[in-house]
Amino acid sequence: MVMTKEEIEKELSQIKNWYYDGKHIVRDIETKNFKETMIIVNLIAGISEAHFHHPDVEFGYKRIKIKLMTHSENGITEKDIKLAKDLENFMGKILQR
Repeated sequence: MVMTKEEIEKELSQIKNWYYDGKHIVRDIETKNFKETMIIVNLIAGISEAHFHHPDVEFGYKRIKIKLMTHSENGITEKDIKLAKDLENFMGKILQR
């Protein structure tokens, strides 16, 4: 079931670094170098595959953008929130500086 804007924002207030852009929940990441970028992109792929839920991922030399929405529902659902929480849990450990 598609979540309301208020429900999304309440959930995101509990997930560090994520925001709602009106269509997706989004996480922007700055990395140290391309090697770190690719390690994180592959981590995103593995975690997403385990959830059977796949984000749009854009990446470049020292940056990554993750965009989540449930395409079949044309909106944000609990699947997106759960995946964002798991991704943040793993990435938070990797990105500790």
